[in-house]
Amino acid sequence: SSTRNKSYDAVSARIADTVKLDQHLDSFSIEALVEVKTFLQVEKFIASRLRDRVIDTSNVINPEEIRDIASRRQDGYWATDAMPSSTNAPRQALHAVYDALLAATDLFDLLNQHPGGFAYVTAKEMVVDYTGNLFRFDQHYRQFCEAADYAEAHDWDILKTLRERIEDAYGNGYLAGLALAWGKPLEQGLLESWRIEGIQNQQQFFNAEVKPVLDQADDRRVFVVISDAFRYEAAEELAGQLNGRYRFEAELTAQLGVLPSYTSLGMASLLPHETLAYAENGSVQVDGAPCSSLDLRKKVLEPVNGIAIKAEEFMGMKKDDGRNFIKPYRVVYIYHNKVDAVGDSASTEDHTFEAVRTAIDELSDLVGKIVNSLNGTLVLVTADHGFLFQETPPTVTDKNAIASKPAGTVIAKKRYLLGKELPANDKAWHGRTAITAGAAGDMEFWVPK
Repeated sequence: SSTRNKSYDAVSARIADTVKLDQHLDSFSIEALVEVKTFLQVEKFIASRLRDRVIDTSNVINPEEIRDIASRRQDGYWATDAMPSSTNAPRQALHAVYDALLAATDLFDLLNQHPGGFAYVTAKEMVVDYTGNLFRFDQHYRQFCEAADYAEAHDWDILKTLRERIEDAYGNGYLAGLALAWGKPLEQGLLESWRIEGIQNQQQFFNAEVKPVLDQADDRRVFVVISDAFRYEAAEELAGQLNGRYRFEAELTAQLGVLPSYTSLGMASLLPHETLAYAENGSVQVDGAPCSSLDLRKKVLEPVNGIAIKAEEFMGMKKDDGRNFIKPYRVVYIYHNKVDAVGDSASTEDHTFEAVRTAIDELSDLVGKIVNSLNGTLVLVTADHGFLFQETPPTVTDKNAIASKPAGTVIAKKRYLLGKELPANDKAWHGRTAITAGAAGDMEFWVPK
């Protein structure tokens, strides 16, 4: 009886101890035990052996074989997430272990599909491959870390050796090769045009995505949700989650982000504007007006009958309050900040992937409220910029240190430098924001190679 599961867990543990079950398992294969669900020790044994198989066969891994074993165990008694955990049955942690093994398997399999690394003739080829395929590297890595972190936080530290292999596969097998491949179009002049055929530039967002809908009829309303640092692979997972809900149809497309890729410039580029420009102090202006705060963005949106609001305030509104709030407006910008709030701080960045999970769930709920409670018909979910994150800190060789700021520097950060009349530097890509963001003026930038 499932109502007696706690008693069963305790009795099973005592019998396993009495018969010294651990001493009898080593002679068995995974396949011989795959349907055995009597003892927790068998679950531990299978999980550990499956981890070893993933590591040992990483270069020739068979995803279907791993997935079959893991899914059967997750549907079983000890690793199901359909029953609560107990002292003698850490079900959620075990379920997470198998999730981590599945994500690792998929990452190794994807890497094996690119034995020659990454090589592209044009930037468009690379963007098309990323949006159709390569983003899975980032997604599998995040999902592995998320599941492994959960398991370890609940005292299931059996994935350490696999973590080391995953870090190497993701960092050296994928990121390093991808960075070198992306450097090629930059060397060949992409920074002098910052255009990719068929890919919309981020600063065209309002005129390309919002305005055509408003022009269709006077009663059309558009909701724009901007989630700070919400990257493409997470958006793909969100789209899948939304498409699993009744009455929802989500489509995913990509934009070419502004450069440098940071919040102030990204947020400004998404607002309605005729011109973007830099003030002397490095702040970004929209049609000559500042736009760094929520109140300032409200003013920018006034000419298009728009309003801006924070996501937490929006979600806190009851149905009638929400309907009354949006009634006077045709454009509603909703600002969501979960990933950047956590990932951009040294004290909390270790929780970046937890923040992504929370962001996906919150955005799904937010879109659900717009459609189901406020009768919204079009919601555009986008981001000001994305992020890169590894659980292993970057080494000295991963960094490009610049000894001193050049004359003309206006703003200097870890990931970019803005200034006037900047010299060339062999450690940095050098470009002009007039080209990479459509920002009027003579602001230039460095971003590390």
